[in-house]
Amino acid sequence: MPKAMNLTYGDLIILEIALVVYLKDLDLSMQSGQYLSEVLGKIEFNLAELREAAGTQLGAGLQHKEEPQVAT
Repeated sequence: MPKAMNLTYGDLIILEIALVVYLKDLDLSMQSGQYLSEVLGKIEFNLAELREAAGTQLGAGLQHKEEPQVAT
C-alpha cells in the first residue's frame, strides 16, 4: 500500500506558485486545465487547514496564565 506524502506548508506554497505560473499559459477550457485548476483548489484547501491547525496550536500554547494572588 502506498504511503501518503506529508507536504509541509512551505511545500504547498511552492506547488501553488508553480501551478499558477503554469496555468497562466494554459487553456482552462481544456480538460487538463480544469483538472489542474481543481488541484490548485485542493492545495488552497490544505493550506487553509494547516493555517487553522497552526493557529489553534499556537493559540492554546500562548494563553496567559494568571498567577495566584497572595493576600497581604
